[in-house]
This record gives sequence, structure tokens and C-alpha cells, in this order.
Amino acid sequence: MQQILQHLVNIFQSYGILGLIVLAFAESSFFPIPPDVVLIPMCIMDKNMSLIYALSTTLSSVAGGVFGYYIGKRFGKPILKKLFKEDKIDKVGYYFDKYGGWSIVIAGFTPIPYKIFTIAAGVFNVNFITFVTASLIGRGMRFFLEGILIFYMGDSAKYFITNYFEYITIGVALLLIVFYGLFRYLKKKNLLKLNFAVYKNKIYSKLNYFHKKYRIVDQTAFYVYTSIVLSFFSLFVFLELTEDNFIHKDYSLDIYIIQLVLSIRNNVLTKIFKGITVLGNYEWIIAFTVLVMTLMIRNNRKKFSAFFGLNITLVWLFNELLKVLFKRPRPDLIYRLVDARGYSYPSGHAMISLTFALILVYYLNERDFKYNSIKFAVIILALIIGISRIYLGVHYFTDVLAGWSVAIIYSTTSILIYKNVLSKERE
Repeated sequence: MQQILQHLVNIFQSYGILGLIVLAFAESSFFPIPPDVVLIPMCIMDKNMSLIYALSTTLSSVAGGVFGYYIGKRFGKPILKKLFKEDKIDKVGYYFDKYGGWSIVIAGFTPIPYKIFTIAAGVFNVNFITFVTASLIGRGMRFFLEGILIFYMGDSAKYFITNYFEYITIGVALLLIVFYGLFRYLKKKNLLKLNFAVYKNKIYSKLNYFHKKYRIVDQTAFYVYTSIVLSFFSLFVFLELTEDNFIHKDYSLDIYIIQLVLSIRNNVLTKIFKGITVLGNYEWIIAFTVLVMTLMIRNNRKKFSAFFGLNITLVWLFNELLKVLFKRPRPDLIYRLVDARGYSYPSGHAMISLTFALILVYYLNERDFKYNSIKFAVIILALIIGISRIYLGVHYFTDVLAGWSVAIIYSTTSILIYKNVLSKERE
């Protein structure tokens, strides 16, 4: 069993930050291997990236915790009994009764299995905001402490973390429990004169005043921050893929996906994906673009119609430029089920289709389009078009992933420019 776990750790390490993100997400809800075993070696290999790795691990771990929370919410206590022993479930229930949702801080920071608390939080109906906040604190404290130690101590931090880190986390957790107990005792004896209701009302009134004062620009701010976060993450993924493919010559992920695809190919799937991939061909993209632009013009959105058409054209040209720069050949002919010409990286079908979908969904949101299922379907279709290229053997997995990453960077940046510059003049 130990050899199997070590082999899994090696697989996650081989994929760098992507492996770290996947491991951190999975560990928070169902996987037995903690992300520390990948985070620590990565930080030691490049200590300047330690805080970025810590941030990625924290956010991914909390996202996985949210997934675990909804597993517990959906399936209830029976799922806990299938995954964990009865005594552990009772102990978690005791912690929730005594410390509330904030016991998750302790679970997130210490060696206590975090996933049992994430699933149990959903089972015991812990307040969702409390759960997320406590998870961010607990997971952030743990992973950032590791990252900061390595950032300042370098290689010597490995010995310190291996031998003393768990004792530190337990010590800090005990201090938190002592302070929590002291706080409750003082409050019970009326020795702590804090009126939280008054403070809460004051904070709320100030936030409400701020919202009303700046309500004109708050939506713009939302697009600004969302665009920055999405663009940063997507750029990081694109650079990581590019580094693996063209500097380290690491094709292990692509080889694995090709083998997986070959094992599931059948006549039904082939017909489905052949039909879907056609929707990303240039003639169909042109037809869809013209149709959408026409509908926009009929709805008196001439400026956005021009913006939409311009961006589909530019992202197409940008994709061709990137292909010429990287000059990656397509997979061997023996893997292909359809004809394809030109270079492979990044996938044009994936990149252009997702850009098309993201800008169209933004437009629908601006028009207060109420049918979210249609907007969701547009995004899913764009993603399936990218997946079809992998299945049909004309693109590697990393080609498609890179195409999606560039599409997010391009579309969010373009929307941000439109939101803050072009849309200032009324149509």
C-alpha cells in the first residue's frame, strides 16, 4: 500500500502546480494523501514561488472542502458511516457541538483529517459562510506557514518541517482552544463587555453606505477583479504547459491521455464527437458569428456587434500566430480520426470556441438574459468542442488546455477593456 501511495505522490509531483492543485482539491473531500508531500518539495525546488504554491494549495484545498461540504449536505450521515469509523464521526460531532463551525480551523491547521470535517460540516448543517471562512483560515495558516518557512530558511526548512511542524500546529491549536475557552468563560461571567450586535450593525451600515455611494461602479469593479483573477490563473497554467512542453520536453501527461482515449474509443462516441467538432470549424464559426452579430444589431447593440465580430477575428489571428511561434506538430496520423492541417499548439477549436462562448455569455448577462441554463450550455458546448479534438486524435490534451487558458486570458481582458473604455459612450 505504501508503494502505491508513493507512486501516486510521484505522479502528482511530475505535473507541477497542476498536480498540486488537483491533489489539494481531492484531499479535502475523498483522497488520503495530504498536499504537503507535494507542496514542500516544490517550494524547496523554487523557494521564490513558495507563497504562490501556498496560495494555490490553500484555494484548491478550500474548493475541495466546499465539494466535500456539498457531498455531506446531499447524502447525509450515511456517507460519513461509509467513509469513516463511528468513533471518529462521534468525535467530530462533539467538536461541532462544543466549538461550532470554528472547529474546522483546528482541523484545517493540524494533522487531523480535514476531509472528515468538510463532509461532516455538510451533514451537521454548519453555516456555509462560517465553514468557508474557517477553512480559509485553517488551511491558509498551515500551507502559508510551510511556504514562509521554506521561503526564508531554504533547504534547512525541510528538516525543521519534517521533525517539528506537526508539534507546532498542535501547539498553536491548543493555544487557540485555550483562548476560545477563556473567551467563553469571561463572556459567561459577564466579565467581557463586548456588544457584537452593535459592532455588526455599525459595520453593516458602513458597508451599506459604501455600496450606495459607489453603486455605479461596483459592477465594473466586479469585472475588474474577476478578470484579474481569471487571467492570472490562466496565464500561470499556460506558462506552465508551455514550459513543460517546450523547455522540459515533458509529454507524460499527453501520452497518458492518448492511451486513455484509445481505451474508450467506440463507434457511438466517434460519431458524436465528429458531429460536435464540426461546430468549431472555421465555416461554422463564421456563420455563428454573423448570426450573433445580426441579432445584436437588431437589438440596437451595433457597438457590441462590432466588438464581438472584431474579437472573434482577432482571437483567430492570435491563435495562428501562437501556432507559428511554437510550431508543435500534431499527433501521429495513426491516432487521427479526422483530417487536420497546420500546427497543434494551442488548439484553435478550443481557443476560438471558448472565446466565442465567454463573450456571448457576457453579452447575455448585460442584457439580463434570465435563462442561465442556456448560458451554461453555451460554455459546456465550447468545452466539449475542445474535448472532441483530443478524442479524434488531432490535438494533444495540453494543446486544448492551453487553448482554453488563452481564451480566458483574451476574453476577460477584452471584456474588461470594453467595460471600462468602449461602453462609456452610450449606443
